[in-house]
Amino acid sequence: MMAKRKLVTAVLTLLIFIGLAWLLFFQGRMLQEYRILTPLKQLKSEQVDQVLQPYIGQEFWRLNLSSLHAKLLQLDWVYKATVTRKWPGTLAVSIEEQNPIVRWGDDALLNQNGDIFYPRSIKPFQGYVILSGEDKNSKDLLKHLVAFQKSFGKLGWLIQSIEQQVDSSWLINFMSGTSVRVGYKNWQAKIDLFIEAYPKIKRSLRKQAKLYDLRYSNGFVVKQKNDPKKL
Repeated sequence: MMAKRKLVTAVLTLLIFIGLAWLLFFQGRMLQEYRILTPLKQLKSEQVDQVLQPYIGQEFWRLNLSSLHAKLLQLDWVYKATVTRKWPGTLAVSIEEQNPIVRWGDDALLNQNGDIFYPRSIKPFQGYVILSGEDKNSKDLLKHLVAFQKSFGKLGWLIQSIEQQVDSSWLINFMSGTSVRVGYKNWQAKIDLFIEAYPKIKRSLRKQAKLYDLRYSNGFVVKQKNDPKKL
């Protein structure tokens, strides 16, 4: 009986010792540094430092990584971020920046997935194609941009901007100054018909054309530059 008590006491003592050792060795560890594993382009390292520096000196295993992750995602150009602990006292940070494809309205950009983001400045992207419409339609409009450019590229036309209208039609403006208005119904067939017919339009009419309206079921209408009516 005495031997059994001694064994229990020894086991309890060992467990207490292990617990204290864990508290001292693991719980007592502090965050010593962080490392940004990915190169930054638009995002400045100082912006990331402002988020990460306050965590230096905090208990390593008690760091709220979810909160830190959320703060990183709030930075201008951050699309995705991962934060992981690296023993004994380092945070490894990987950041995927937004990849701007086109402008969205006057003060925003779209990434490759059609997601809208608002950097502090879009001055470096003034030459990008501009898409305008309801925010919920950003992904759909980006897909149509690709399709429209592929079609009108057969004529050598380059899209400058696309405006989605309240009736769901699109006003497509080209670098040449010409515009095309396309209705939502059967839009691809109507564009194909226009591209086939365009070479047959008189040169004099083409030079004076400011808008080709393709919303008609039996053809299209050409509005000239001296027409005072709005597009």
